[in-house]
Amino acid sequence: MQHRTITALPVVGAIAILIATACTTGGQTTASPTAAASEQPQKGGRIIEGTISDIATMQPILVNDTASGRITDLIYENLLIQDPQNGETKPRVATFSQSTDGLTYTYEINAKANWSDGKPIIADDVLTALEGYGKSKKTVRKSNFQDVVGFKDYSDGKATTIPGFKADSSNPKKFSITLTKVSCPAINDLNIKPLPTQIFGKYVQDSSKDEIDSAPENTQPTVFSGQFKFVEWRKGDQVILSKNDTYWQGAPNVDQYIYKVLANQTAVANALKTGEITFYVGLQAKDLADMQTVDSVQIQKYPALGYTFIGWNTASPTAVGLGDKRVRQALAFGIDMDQVIKAVVFGEATKNLAHHVKVQWAYPTSNLNQYTYDKNKALQLLKDAGWTPGADGILQNAQGKKFNLTISTNSGNTERETLAQVAAEQYKALGINAKAAPEAFQGLVTKLTTGDSTLEATIIGWSLTGDVDPYSIWHSSNIPDPASGKTGFGFTYFKDPAMDKAIEEARNPSNGDCSTAARKKQYETFNQILNENQPYNFGYENNTIAVSQKTMHNFAPAPYSTIYNAFQWWVKQ
Repeated sequence: MQHRTITALPVVGAIAILIATACTTGGQTTASPTAAASEQPQKGGRIIEGTISDIATMQPILVNDTASGRITDLIYENLLIQDPQNGETKPRVATFSQSTDGLTYTYEINAKANWSDGKPIIADDVLTALEGYGKSKKTVRKSNFQDVVGFKDYSDGKATTIPGFKADSSNPKKFSITLTKVSCPAINDLNIKPLPTQIFGKYVQDSSKDEIDSAPENTQPTVFSGQFKFVEWRKGDQVILSKNDTYWQGAPNVDQYIYKVLANQTAVANALKTGEITFYVGLQAKDLADMQTVDSVQIQKYPALGYTFIGWNTASPTAVGLGDKRVRQALAFGIDMDQVIKAVVFGEATKNLAHHVKVQWAYPTSNLNQYTYDKNKALQLLKDAGWTPGADGILQNAQGKKFNLTISTNSGNTERETLAQVAAEQYKALGINAKAAPEAFQGLVTKLTTGDSTLEATIIGWSLTGDVDPYSIWHSSNIPDPASGKTGFGFTYFKDPAMDKAIEEARNPSNGDCSTAARKKQYETFNQILNENQPYNFGYENNTIAVSQKTMHNFAPAPYSTIYNAFQWWVKQ
């Protein structure tokens, strides 16, 4: 079969994860100089990254959040990488090509790539990861592989092999993956982190079990391919990593990488000032002016991918009004998001109106409803939907049910906590009995991805990576089902046949046309449906503010990655 080599693909966000801190778009890159280009890196020392959220897992198959994603990115290498600045897909630990019919992707793993125990990273390790996705009952990423020949039957327990995966009999580092149909985001959906077969193989060998979800190595990994190795996880405090001397691109300069959990954003700012932590990505705008007076740090501000939003549970058994489009539109008109951006985010954000964001080629250019603050319009929409004030002023429907609304968000993120309080106050002015309810981030993520019906509204954020394909978030097949145990990112329970069709046509075009123009046309429809139906208030896109100590060198975070070159970082002693 003939193949064409892929050198560059415009990519941006399909494999999304939920974020505990602001990490979205806007602003220009600014930074203080770190070291002269001629200065030689020093060996030794440690890097301490600050975070306000502990990890949940070190198993890539199960990652739903940025904290866990950070550690898995450091200890397990991806096949491919996106260019940190422009998102183009490039080789990382493997080169790749695509067949002329668009159905087969062929990879070859770097000859120098070994596991930390000395065994080579080979095709079987990619297959182990692919089988792990198939066996897992908790992963939210099965849709990434649904077009791989035989994957669905394997996942459903109807087959014991995945015939779409072929290892090269003459080269153990070479393999191919074949699809049933053209999939525009495939090159990014298939960007698997190989898993060491010598460790995880035993958990995927029995087709009837899902032992991969409970493997002890998910929280105590022992073999690594990435820049660092796991040493210890002190839950609620820190994750300790040490340099991987066998890393295929060369051992890191620093001896340790520590992921330090802090109580909240105020603690983060103080730790940066005192030097307790080496860097932090996602400084809140309220702390920027003060941080700019600190001589010992450097500040970088740059576009990232994602947004902060308020998600409505349209199937809520308690906040029943959220099932009505008119009510959700009223909630959009009833919050002054422009004022929120000024007062809560200190102007370091731009209003967002749909799923795709400004740095993505799929960003909608057609006219969208701006939902400019209009209290009277909000009240009229609520009235049209059958909600009228009761004797106590609280809205109630024809059945006498009061409009109570709990807005959940992750504690420790003062920006989101403030947004929840502001939203509650503005909704009270509409006659809605609204309140803010902060809770621990990891617990909130679990509730969302499992479809916990107790959540009515949630302020949280997306970190978008991979392709612009929104399938894993918005296609109706990814709505969680608590009854069956199915997990997913479709926690608003919103579904629309026309939206599904637009997503499908942009993902698996009937005419095979994966051009940007053809896909963008479908995404215009997709974003218009979301903008009209408001399953989210799409909130805003923050500027990403990264702060690091001036003693830290070669730190170059960018829109598409922060730690891609961590092995090159060094600390001046």
